[in-house]
Amino acid sequence: MYVAGSSFKVLRKLGKVTCVLPLFAALLLSGCSSLSARGGKGLGLPASATNSAKGSSADAGGSSTVAGGQLAYAPELVKAGGYNRINLKNMKLSDAVGIAIARHPDIGRATAVVMQSNAQIAVEKSAWYPTMTYGVNPGYSRYYGSKARNSSESNVRATIGAQQLLYDFGQTSSRIGVARAAYERDRYLLNDTIENVAYSMAAIFIELSASQEMVEAARREYHAMRITRDKIAERVASGLSDAVDLNQADVSIRRAQSDMLSAQTRYDVAAGRFAEIIGVRPDQVASLEITASFIENLGERRNGVDSTPSVLAAEAEVRAAQKKVKLARSQFYPSVNLGVSQQKATGQRNATNDSSFVGVQLNGSFNTGFREKHMIEAARAELNAAQQSSENERLITRTALGSSETEAQGAMARMGNSSEMMSLSLSSRDLYWQQYTLNKRPLTDVVNAERDIFMAESDRITALADYLNARVRAYAAVGDLVERIRQRQ
Repeated sequence: MYVAGSSFKVLRKLGKVTCVLPLFAALLLSGCSSLSARGGKGLGLPASATNSAKGSSADAGGSSTVAGGQLAYAPELVKAGGYNRINLKNMKLSDAVGIAIARHPDIGRATAVVMQSNAQIAVEKSAWYPTMTYGVNPGYSRYYGSKARNSSESNVRATIGAQQLLYDFGQTSSRIGVARAAYERDRYLLNDTIENVAYSMAAIFIELSASQEMVEAARREYHAMRITRDKIAERVASGLSDAVDLNQADVSIRRAQSDMLSAQTRYDVAAGRFAEIIGVRPDQVASLEITASFIENLGERRNGVDSTPSVLAAEAEVRAAQKKVKLARSQFYPSVNLGVSQQKATGQRNATNDSSFVGVQLNGSFNTGFREKHMIEAARAELNAAQQSSENERLITRTALGSSETEAQGAMARMGNSSEMMSLSLSSRDLYWQQYTLNKRPLTDVVNAERDIFMAESDRITALADYLNARVRAYAAVGDLVERIRQRQ
């Protein structure tokens, strides 16, 4: 449901907590993979990303306490548009990722860096515009007074002029090229930051959902052991079982309690990490099965290794290094300028203190320490480092993608094995109890079968969580996670 407005609020209606979050701010997702690998087109900064930098500072003071935890309001990222209403009970993966993107300070930092890089392009381009110069120098001099030649009196000298760059053998164009490449690099790094935040939040969400399932499994084990213990107590009271069996049942209950406490601790840790990022601790998140269905429907990956934000950023760094080599070479050559200046001094007018100039100026310098040569060597070394870094990013991406696919396949096999184990344990438990009542099996077999059911279910939950993590990591490895989630909204 969408309502008008432009801020993050929390409403309580009929005991249900509902988060209202700007739709475009919640999933900045529309601008996250807009960069094209071809020619750096589409590099305009998205409005939602621009405003996130402004909102990050406001976010620091925008928090209040609500029942169940600390709530931090998300910044106002969108001036106009609808809201996406998010229920904190059974929160979905896409909602959690959207809130994380809207609130995370690292995205605001990366956005500010992009804005700085964009401004640097304008700074470098300004070299082609006329530069106005002026100066006023008050002081004493023997030569500029209106009295005798050797007299000394105070005077003021003023200078005004203008200078226009005509040609500098590629120095300015190289600086502009470096600035543009840096801007492209920072844009890709912004996308990479958004992908990393989305993956981190997705991984935490999956862990929280799995912990939630684990708590329920531990509770089922505990209640099953309580039922078994009550049956044994009745048999002991009737003289059908030994009192030692009751002690053994009590031990199994304590073990089930330990499993339940361990699962609850795991859930609390995951919930704490979750609340730290999105600013509020939900009552419950979507089940692991619902989350699995959502991730399975994200579709096939579209990006290749060469289209990932980190690789594209490394390629932009290579282009910047190439421009720096050209810039270093241009330091050997002078710059040609058109200059106009007028100098005026108080006192008697003469050729020394009043002068005008209009003409072409040639400016350059040579360093006796071979500075220009060393600058070229340093630029070439930087280019080589950038090229190696680009190959390293490709290697990292290929490795992450391959390991994710391998882990997903292994997790699928583990899920199948755990399901079979759980089915066998369920049938064995009922059979063992019947044989126990006939004094054909010890109580240990009954208790162990109950615990085997819990262990098999725990393994299945862990395997499913590992599978989902691997799928999400594969999307994030090629920079396609945010775009996939956005299209599923």
